[in-house]
Amino acid sequence: MKIGIAVLALACIASPAPAQTTVPPQPSATLQRDMAAWTKSLAQQQATESRMAAENRMPSSQGQVEIVSLAEMDAPASIKASVAEGIKSRSRGTLDVAAGTIPSTSDVVAGLSPARRSNAELKHRLSYAPSDISRTPIGAAELLSTEPNGTVSGDRSTGVSRTYRVPNVGLVILSEDDYVASKTKHTLIRETLNTQVNGTPARSYTARSKDGRGKAELRWITSNRAYLLTLISDDGARIEDGEKLLMQIAKGISS
Repeated sequence: MKIGIAVLALACIASPAPAQTTVPPQPSATLQRDMAAWTKSLAQQQATESRMAAENRMPSSQGQVEIVSLAEMDAPASIKASVAEGIKSRSRGTLDVAAGTIPSTSDVVAGLSPARRSNAELKHRLSYAPSDISRTPIGAAELLSTEPNGTVSGDRSTGVSRTYRVPNVGLVILSEDDYVASKTKHTLIRETLNTQVNGTPARSYTARSKDGRGKAELRWITSNRAYLLTLISDDGARIEDGEKLLMQIAKGISS
């Protein structure tokens, strides 16, 4: 059982650094404490709901998606204030963050698993065929790594992350998870959903660090899959173009 508080983590943690700041700001001790207590409470709530559903042979809310407004979100005031500040910052466009906040592409590659599995092998390891990217801008890109995500059991998993190298752009990471199979409940905050992917509400954002790197992210959830596209670039000056590229990829994905 997992709980997905989609779009919340970034709103709370990746706040933009002021121009004079040289280290990324860290959540306050109060916010960290409240986040830990709130997450634990949600997990306990989900466990209780799952147990009661099993005892009564009723479906639980695991593997579902809900969209709530920030005002409706049942969370401590410190968390809601942090989310609100994140929403406000992102409404201004690309975030300016401190040097060292965004990793280099070489650092990301160094941390990847060397495994590169074919679609046929991935289909065996998953309960479904992985999303078809052949008609997207990364269809011919070099595959660097495939790693399981979601719920992992032995050589089986409910999701997969695939990392591609795109010449003159950077690294594109496509992560997907069958959240119904992984029994993950995703709670989306309505105010953070700032775009759409093929009619599905989505959240997109870009960041540029003081040392010249860039990051773009696009997250959306369909009726059975949770998707996350991430671009890491050593050329942050063009990260807005990277955001457009992620949208082109997302629109071309076939699951």
